[in-house]
Amino acid sequence: MPSLVRWDPFQELVTVQRDAGRMFNDLGGWMLPFPRRQFEAENLMLTPTVDVIRRGEDMLIRAELPGVKPGDLDISVTENLLTLKGERREEHETKDEDYYVRETSWGTFERTLRLPEGADVDHIGAEFADGVLEITVPKAAHKAPETHRVEVATHIVEEPSKHH
Repeated sequence: MPSLVRWDPFQELVTVQRDAGRMFNDLGGWMLPFPRRQFEAENLMLTPTVDVIRRGEDMLIRAELPGVKPGDLDISVTENLLTLKGERREEHETKDEDYYVRETSWGTFERTLRLPEGADVDHIGAEFADGVLEITVPKAAHKAPETHRVEVATHIVEEPSKHH
């Protein structure tokens, strides 16, 4: 069965560069006239992967965010769109090191998800532990349909008189 996968052009660029680097390394990349430093992804936007799970009546959104600190997260809801923004910061800057392979990435990220109708946006909660963010979106309490009576206005129209 086919499935939809979100395309991330930035991740494709990193993957192509990493594969090209491996190819050069396999072909004796030590002979190349330039440093073997990998493409630095510091300016690329990261896209966290998410799992969306139904837990009872609630919806659970789980995002893996290794290396992100809770203070670097911003979660907001606007018109039934939940937006997760954040930043993964590089722990230290290296001046005298040359990477053979660098697959870790850091920088800012943003992900927006449409919430289902009936989501109780006033009671969304989030927990962050061990690099995993869990956002719980409760379903709004079921309200009984309200019935409103509509009064019918009548206008009395007098019949024309039958005087000849």
